[in-house]
Amino acid sequence: MAVTSTAPPDAEPRRLVVVGAAAGMGRWLSDHLFAGLPWQQVVLIDTAQSAALLAGAAAAYRGTPVATGTLADVTAHLADEGFVICVAVPDGAAPGVLAELDALVPRDAPIVLVSVGFAWAMNVLAAVPDRTAVALHPLLDTSARSLDGQTVCATEVRGVATGWLAGAITGRGGIYTVLSPEQHDRSMTYVLALAHQSLLGFVTAVADSGLDLTAELWATRTPLFEALLGLAVSVLEENQEVTLAHVQAALDGDRARAELAAAAEAVGAAAATPESLPARVAATRDRFTGALFDTVRNTATATLSAGQSKRATLARVRRLGGLVGLHPSGRPDKLRVGRLVELTPVHLVLEELLVGPKGEAALLHGPGVRNAKRLGRRGTVVRTRFGIGHVEVLSDAELEVALDAWLAHVRRDIRFLVPESVAGQGVASVVREQRGVGAADLVSEAVRTGQRAVVIRTGIRADLDLDATIEALRKAVEVAYAWPHGVARPTRGAQPDLRYLGPPGSFSESAARQFAVGLTGAGEADVHIGPIGSFDEVLAFARGGGLGVLPITSSASGLVSRAAQALLGTDADLVAGGVVDVAVRFDAYAAAPVVLAELRGAPVFSHPQALAQCANFVTRWGLDPQPCASTTDALLKLRELDGPAIAIASSGAEADHDFVHVVEREIDDLSGSITRFLIVGRPDAFAEHSDGSDPTLRRIVVAPNVASIAHLVGRGAGFDELLTDSDGACLWVSSQTLADLPDGVRDLGSVPWSPRTPVVRPTPG
Repeated sequence: MAVTSTAPPDAEPRRLVVVGAAAGMGRWLSDHLFAGLPWQQVVLIDTAQSAALLAGAAAAYRGTPVATGTLADVTAHLADEGFVICVAVPDGAAPGVLAELDALVPRDAPIVLVSVGFAWAMNVLAAVPDRTAVALHPLLDTSARSLDGQTVCATEVRGVATGWLAGAITGRGGIYTVLSPEQHDRSMTYVLALAHQSLLGFVTAVADSGLDLTAELWATRTPLFEALLGLAVSVLEENQEVTLAHVQAALDGDRARAELAAAAEAVGAAAATPESLPARVAATRDRFTGALFDTVRNTATATLSAGQSKRATLARVRRLGGLVGLHPSGRPDKLRVGRLVELTPVHLVLEELLVGPKGEAALLHGPGVRNAKRLGRRGTVVRTRFGIGHVEVLSDAELEVALDAWLAHVRRDIRFLVPESVAGQGVASVVREQRGVGAADLVSEAVRTGQRAVVIRTGIRADLDLDATIEALRKAVEVAYAWPHGVARPTRGAQPDLRYLGPPGSFSESAARQFAVGLTGAGEADVHIGPIGSFDEVLAFARGGGLGVLPITSSASGLVSRAAQALLGTDADLVAGGVVDVAVRFDAYAAAPVVLAELRGAPVFSHPQALAQCANFVTRWGLDPQPCASTTDALLKLRELDGPAIAIASSGAEADHDFVHVVEREIDDLSGSITRFLIVGRPDAFAEHSDGSDPTLRRIVVAPNVASIAHLVGRGAGFDELLTDSDGACLWVSSQTLADLPDGVRDLGSVPWSPRTPVVRPTPG
């Protein structure tokens, strides 16, 4: 016998019983409504054959004690007060289940009976008159993913009010509607009973048509026919048979049948005389308000569009020749990726390119073919036929996520050069955010030559081009951690002209653009930037009132000799107004995708400074150095020559010169060098800082040899930096106040200067 309750009226339940929790509406309510509430105890009940499904349902109640099994299995767990009982079982089983529960659970436990018919449900609940009871009818399909926007109908509560139930439903986005049994069942006669009869009649007529359902009807379907037949087929499922019969019995199926027959007769009569049919259609349309008509029509349009979207997506992918990702319906763990080789209204043929288990797979497509060999993944491309209705097609975003999870990642150690203030872990965090990157772990970092060299061990997704991805990662890091623009005095001209040693694409252009951004009072858009043919022309342009940019030191090779000689050789009265540092990384290029062994002994073209910074590479491959005016000219040489040749140019040059191919990356003797550039002009070209900034100023002197200034270096306390080249010329940077400089020495005045780029030379051998 049940225990008499001592709980206060309308106490919020602390314990839950769900009968029929393994599947159907009971499982849906358990997962999407009850699992989100704060229970002290949960009991989930179903048949003995449903043990595995019950275990899955129990997993949703994280941190809450859950008992599962048949009613006989869990009897001992039902003795406490504070339960609420939800019964969602087949109609024939409901009376017996209620009787057993009534004998086991304390009287304070209200009963929620899930049913499509409220009059029938209240008759069943009459067998437990002492309990608070309510009939519940969620107007949704169990394929719905949440309560958001879904309507749940309920009867008036018999007994103590159960406001917690309405609050739980609305709190999860549902719409809680109270209807009398009469109101509910009259509406459901049309919403369910009439709808089911209409669909069954339609699908029966189609099936009995004598036409081949696949080859003649489905293959020539329209969107309307497809939608109607899809709805009709859904009521033919085996698990719907008992429900359909109960709907007709509980919701006045006789009325529905009679009214459907009368409507069919009226429409048939109108259709027999073509002039009568428009009036019949108009009369029916006029029964709708304008707002309702538009709402229903728009909903139907969206439904039809959704039904067509899968086939439209497949057709678009096939037309564009891209990859498609799909999985069998209900099996998202079985990913298939490949090319569509055949598409019909009812099936598709997929050339499967994904081989290997999840997390270790390769994609036999594009760059993925080479990576598959690196990974040792060997597979055979097979063609598989799928029914369109049996697969789910992944969107582009979903396919990207799936490939991240399924594909192996090729490990590469990538060096990034960043400003010295940037931590290595900061670089790793930027790399991790990029497309196709798995792990990104800091291997090493070293601060030298005014910058930080960071090595990140990176996992690159196996379908991506490794070289292109590495370049993209470097660009992403460059964007995230931009180099300083440099330090320059303000210019007096409103729109200064700036010239650099061309052609475009050189490091000098990069320096010029950094200078332009850094010029006080003028962004890059306000500065006219252009290339020029030689250092002498750069200086002549500055002499005429413009500004010139030229490299002066390299952290790898010291003083830039040609710039020093040009400064010593001009009689123009010029001063330096600022400096900028440009990170330099050189790659080797050829006109065809060959291996370096095929180019041994070939001519190698580049700017003399680049050749000097890559001397070990030149020696290692026995190359014949051929100096050029710029690295861009070196690349153009590859297009002019018929025989084998190499050009040395900045990393990433292939993006602007599609006729070259990278044959080796990072060939610098000292990887990660920095070239410092000067901006020069007439003494009246630069003004003093007026914005309150106070950069470190150093006197810059270029001399033909150290002997000419030796008597001046080191006089008194101060900072002195002396850089020389192989010809003996030197650059003297000093904090001293200099006077009485000897003839032949070029005084470039005081310039903002930072000793951030010491010359670091590689160890011989």
